[in-house]
Amino acid sequence: MDPHARLFALLEDAVLQGVFPGCVAIVSRGDAVVYHEAHGTLGEHPAFVAAGEPASRDTIYDLASLTKVLCSTSLAAIAIGERKLALDDEVPSPWIRACPGATLGDLLEHCGGLVAHREYFTEVLPYDRNAVLEKVCGTPRACAPRERAIYSDLGFMIVGAWLERAFDGELDRIFADRIAYALGFDDDRLPRLGFRRVFAETMLPSALERRIAPTEVYDAALHGDASPSHLRVRSGVPLAHGAVHDDNAWVMGGVAGHAGLFGDAWAVHELVRAWQHATLPGLDAKLRDRFWQPSTVEGSTRGLGFDGPSPDGSGATGDALGPRAVGHTGYTGTSAWIDPHAQGGARTFVLLSNRVHPVRTNEAIKAFRPAFHRAAMAL
Repeated sequence: MDPHARLFALLEDAVLQGVFPGCVAIVSRGDAVVYHEAHGTLGEHPAFVAAGEPASRDTIYDLASLTKVLCSTSLAAIAIGERKLALDDEVPSPWIRACPGATLGDLLEHCGGLVAHREYFTEVLPYDRNAVLEKVCGTPRACAPRERAIYSDLGFMIVGAWLERAFDGELDRIFADRIAYALGFDDDRLPRLGFRRVFAETMLPSALERRIAPTEVYDAALHGDASPSHLRVRSGVPLAHGAVHDDNAWVMGGVAGHAGLFGDAWAVHELVRAWQHATLPGLDAKLRDRFWQPSTVEGSTRGLGFDGPSPDGSGATGDALGPRAVGHTGYTGTSAWIDPHAQGGARTFVLLSNRVHPVRTNEAIKAFRPAFHRAAMAL
């Protein structure tokens, strides 16, 4: 079986095995796209209006924590290039209360001393983003800056708010103006990459209804006796469709530095390649390389915003990518990676899925991601 057919069969089998309802994958070698296919369906649960309809190459997915790289890290790089911010800038008031002594670089590296996650959505009424940020400021830190790496949503919530101050605007509009417009993804009728504010979730345009893949179904019967708290938060909403899945981002109105972006695979691929070629507005090769430089914090796999492969091969890329590869994953079943020094030319890998449909307890994606990257590297 040739490598293209092998990858196709792997992704088709993942659908059959229930890793996700559907997905879109793109692989490029150098500047040539060598794979771009959709597999499976948008979603199968009857709560979804288009249940059973096939996924397509332009299906839009909730990108989850890819927001950290595609939006927040990209805007931070632009701000640094324009001298609006610097990596050694100390976190300003009021957010410094959450991480005394931490810098912008520390937050991007996930070594600002913040805890990994808190369920603020159980304590805050929708859609009060300032209340969430105040909760972040009041959360005791886990350790001193640079003592150890802790992957933290809280740090990127602060980064998002800080970027709004630096650019004097709202994060979704800044992203649209400074990144989506520059890369040609700013069409308001059929947006390919951008945020969706939560207040719009009940007004999903018909043109988007069958382009956006749904995520979690909020039916207590699917969750057993646990009845997780997010079900209570979203009482009356049958499923997340066009509204961000991340509960903290949801109570923040759908726009946050750690989650909230929606996009199709081609748009994600093009933004990743803008990093690869240092063609993101305001980004040069020297600054790009600084963001891709591995952290000096002991045990960390991270750079600035970007993650790297686990040395023991236990991460999302397994042993398929080289040690200088960079990328990120998203909780909903998304990932984007670049191996800039791969033999035979730089490789780019994008895999978007909605593995949390119908419920988030499906974790088969963890074992599948390394298999995907091994098969994709053979193309």
